Amino acid sequence: MPRLDHVTIDTRDAPAMIGFLQAILGVREGYRPPFPSPGHWLYLDDRPVIHLSLTSRSTDFPPGIFNHVAFSLYEFAPALERIKASGYRYEYYDIPDTDLGQVFVYGPEGVKIELQYPRPA
Repeated sequence: MPRLDHVTIDTRDAPAMIGFLQAILGVREGYRPPFPSPGHWLYLDDRPVIHLSLTSRSTDFPPGIFNHVAFSLYEFAPALERIKASGYRYEYYDIPDTDLGQVFVYGPEGVKIELQYPRPA
């Protein structure tokens, strides 16, 4: 059965992007095979789910090419505290006709991350 393995983000500023993803998702940088091009692999639950490739583009992501990637949250309150403490812009909504909520966090270079969470009953 196919499953999503990872997302690759082209970034001009790896330290800023890594800092954003650490603050919002709690990723940790880990082993990356010795590819000839520079990059970083970021891990969640011992899986390298975000790959960063270094690029030299001169502008942020153009709208429409990559809108966002979503991650599931199981503990909303601690995640919201991390998001607030990060200083990044965010907004959250209820997903209609479900028991889910979503938080969108806007990071460096135009990256947008969605975090879905079960709303309290």
